[in-house]
Amino acid sequence: MRPFETRKFGRSELNVTAFGYGAAQVGNFFRTMSDADSDEMFQAAWDAGIRYFDTAPFYGHGLSELRTGESGTFACAGSAC
Repeated sequence: MRPFETRKFGRSELNVTAFGYGAAQVGNFFRTMSDADSDEMFQAAWDAGIRYFDTAPFYGHGLSELRTGESGTFACAGSAC
């Protein structure tokens, strides 16, 4: 597997990287994480070429989804997402 190779996502026209970022930890799933640490993790993943971010409502009762959305806003600034 080439982690940053893109693949078609299901039956959609969306392409994502083969390697994804699981966002359970930013929802405080395993331990409490600050907003700053969360932002740094998302930025590092984005800078590494990851374009598939996986989250779920059970990760921090929506905290993971909130942080994923907020971090995606600045990660995409000035680039094609």
